[in-house]
Amino acid sequence: MSTLTFNGQEYVVQDDENVLDTLLRNKISIPHGCRAGACQACILIAKPDQIPDDCQHGLSNQRIQQGYFLSCRCEPEQDMTLRLPDLSGEKHLATIAEKMQLNPKILRLRLHCRLRWRAGQYITLWLNDTTARCYSIASVASLEDFIELHIRIYPNGAVSPQLLNAEIGDELLIQGPYGECVYDNKQSQQSILLIAAGTGLAPLFGVAKDALNHDHQSTIHLLFTVKQASDYYMLDALQQLQADHPQFSYSLASADGPPHETWQQQLQENFTELRGRRVYICGGNDFVSQAKRQCFMQGATGRDIICEEFINFSAAS
Repeated sequence: MSTLTFNGQEYVVQDDENVLDTLLRNKISIPHGCRAGACQACILIAKPDQIPDDCQHGLSNQRIQQGYFLSCRCEPEQDMTLRLPDLSGEKHLATIAEKMQLNPKILRLRLHCRLRWRAGQYITLWLNDTTARCYSIASVASLEDFIELHIRIYPNGAVSPQLLNAEIGDELLIQGPYGECVYDNKQSQQSILLIAAGTGLAPLFGVAKDALNHDHQSTIHLLFTVKQASDYYMLDALQQLQADHPQFSYSLASADGPPHETWQQQLQENFTELRGRRVYICGGNDFVSQAKRQCFMQGATGRDIICEEFINFSAAS
């Protein structure tokens, strides 16, 4: 078993534990969020030769060379000496400009912040010094002066109830943006298929608006799926987008709907050949894996599939 040295104290890593688990078990307050390597809230620093190869995904080359790593993804292969980085300069002050509940489970926040972003990227939102969550951006910077987030509300969560009760004018700290789930205007002649589950609609609604704002020349179709019909939201906005732009269309699929109208069935029947089409998939881990596999089977190539996986925090969000 490996030993971690942090602030002069030693901690033994138990079987199947990562660095973050070990430190939290020992009541060491380490910033963390998604616990899946996406939000980068749990970054620590160690000697580069102590860091396993698979826990630096998504970090810049400069950070990798400096010994930064994602503690939630790091299962030590040897003893490690750790320290916290100073990330204060990477956090930006944001002000809540608007909040609206889009359905009983979804909250829309619009934030004002001096930040450069692209629709479809995501930010890390910090509730306090140690608790953070990732949310994708639905707004287009060249069209809107706010960062729009769609937040799934978990009644017993650590973050979403606090945001639900926040007031207009309240200030938050955000970090980022991150991610490559964005529109590429070099592909303006390529048909686009957007497959969104739940709040996976947020980044793909942004990608669609960005593409249309760039006068995308080919068709754009958004397939929006939810667990039950009452979970749909933003349908008026989708209808308006379809009315304003003849190259845009959308379809709906709910798990409690008719068997012949599931997202899998619609994908098979309406998009029999995906070769040459650019495909964006956003949603929970299992959904993204399943949809990606089906798109491969229907001809989409790996370079044309862009995915953004969300973490299901359930009661922890």
